[in-house]
Parts: sequence; structure tokens; C-alpha cells
Amino acid sequence: MGGVNATSWTTRLRRIGRLALALGHTFWGATRRTAHREVVERGSARILDAVAVDVRVRGARPLLAGPVLLVANHVSWLDVQALGAVAGTRFVAKAEVRDWPVVGALAARLGTLFIRRGHRRDAMRVKNAIAKLLVSGERVAVFPEATTTDGSRLGAFHAALLQAAIDAAIPVQPVAIRHCEPDGTPADAAAFVDDMTFATSLGRVLARPRLVVELTFGPPMWAADQTRRQLAARSRSFVAGVLGLDYRDGAAAVAPSIRRAA
Repeated sequence: MGGVNATSWTTRLRRIGRLALALGHTFWGATRRTAHREVVERGSARILDAVAVDVRVRGARPLLAGPVLLVANHVSWLDVQALGAVAGTRFVAKAEVRDWPVVGALAARLGTLFIRRGHRRDAMRVKNAIAKLLVSGERVAVFPEATTTDGSRLGAFHAALLQAAIDAAIPVQPVAIRHCEPDGTPADAAAFVDDMTFATSLGRVLARPRLVVELTFGPPMWAADQTRRQLAARSRSFVAGVLGLDYRDGAAAVAPSIRRAA
């Protein structure tokens, strides 16, 4: 990426060095008897700092005093780092991430739950694992679109994994994720879509002088008296409202099962 708004190659190489150190520190921290939440928060913050990405928190107060299921839209691998830095959450990722160089090994070390796309039985396994983590006091984040978008649209929210919050009697809190330049204008450099490789996505991020991931938290929803489809619909409505997107966009705004997983 050229032009006056692109960083120099010297700056990019310097950031890659800092990123390698941040990944190394995080991997090392994950091997020690340190609280998972602390490792994720510190590691995610280091990684974001290395690639010159800031996090802005808006909206309702994040539920950080206890377990919660965070439900967010998904644009980029930076979403995971931003939520990790703020809330120290565990995540659900597609099984293919496990095979990514460095990133996959780190995700596994940090207790990421990997799900096979299109497998109902595996979705049930992951749902049960999430419920167990929630009961034990962990925070878990899911991306129910089950894929990434470029941020200009909102996919259907698959409801299956939200059943975990109902089973565990734990609140759900929606989170709208928006990527922008420091002045608030939308930024598409972080979008990780289609057949893009992680290396390509990282290169696009490193080419920008600075980016911002804006997290807007919605009011927590108590899961006990709602169905998973209701929770998914309310979460999607909140995210669509914050992002200024049409909630009705797409034939199936809320889907009951997992067909794909990001």
C-alpha cells in the first residue's frame, strides 16, 4: 500500500519485530501458572501495541466482575485481540485456525475452543464446553455470524452457541465492533475476508500509520427467560443499530444452527 498515508518499510519491519516479541511473551506467559485472564489481557494489549492499533470502549459498562458470554460481529483477527485486551476472554474459532503458523499454536495454548464448520454435533460439543467455562467463572466471546465481513454489512447470527448462556444461567452482552482511523472515519484495512491470508491481512494493518478498534458494549441480557434465538435477535439488533446497518438485511437474520464458524 503506497501513498502519503502508508507507513515506511522501516516502520513496518520495526513493528514486525515488536509483534514477534509480543507473541513470544504471550506464549511464554501461557506456559506458566498465571491466570488465563491476565495472560490474555496482557498479551493482547502487547500485540495491539506492536501493530499500532488502539482500542476504544463505548456504550454500557462491560461485565468484567464475573462470567459473561460476549456476542459480537466479526471483521478481523484484531477483534479477538481487542476483546482479549479489554475482557480477557476465551474464544471460539474455526478449526482451520489451529493450523495457522504461530497464531494457531498460540490460540490453542490460550484455550481457544475450535469448531468444525457445518457439523451440528461439533457445535453441540463446543456449546457444552462454553457452558462449562461460564459456570467456572470464565468469560467467553463468540462471533455468531460464523464468518467475517468487511464491516459494511451484518450476516445472520447463528443461535446455537448462545444456548450455552441459557444452560449456565449466565448473562449475554452484545458488542458492536467497528474499525476506524484515529479521526473516526471508517477503515477497511483490517478486514480479513474471502480468501485473504493472515500474512496479507497483517501487511495491510502494518501499512497504516495507526488504526482503532471501537468496542461498543450493549446492556447485558439475562438468558434465563429467553430462547437462544431471542438472544441472537436482540444481540444482532443492537449491533446493527450501533453500526448503522439495516437489521433486516439478508433473508435469514437469525439462524438456529451453525453452518460455518469463524
